[in-house]
Amino acid sequence: MSEIEILKQFKNGLIAFIDELINQFPQEGDLVMIRIFLKDRFPIVSIMNNFVLKILPLKKMIKDRNEDFFLNHCQIFNDINDMNKNKINRFKMLWRSPLLDKEDKKVVWEWFDSFIYLSEKYQKCKSNV
Repeated sequence: MSEIEILKQFKNGLIAFIDELINQFPQEGDLVMIRIFLKDRFPIVSIMNNFVLKILPLKKMIKDRNEDFFLNHCQIFNDINDMNKNKINRFKMLWRSPLLDKEDKKVVWEWFDSFIYLSEKYQKCKSNV
């Protein structure tokens, strides 16, 4: 798989993930903004590099399903959230929401498994250049 294909899958996955969150939390307007920025405004290479830098080192937390990842370490959308400095960690708030049941959390973990997989493939592809 080429670097461009990996980035495309990563972007499509992130958008689909945000779409699921929007369906789960329709009152969260910030999710719509994040989706718009992901789709149209933020270069996917920057998002991938941010993911590789900030999330990939926490791979073990994701693999172990350590909730501390979402409560204190999930910063994938911080660059987008930085537009409004008063915003709290969105994932922390959503993770604690009573609207997110055990099955929903399982699905979120599976999304992050796929993002880890793609980011590792991307990193490997970049190192082979």
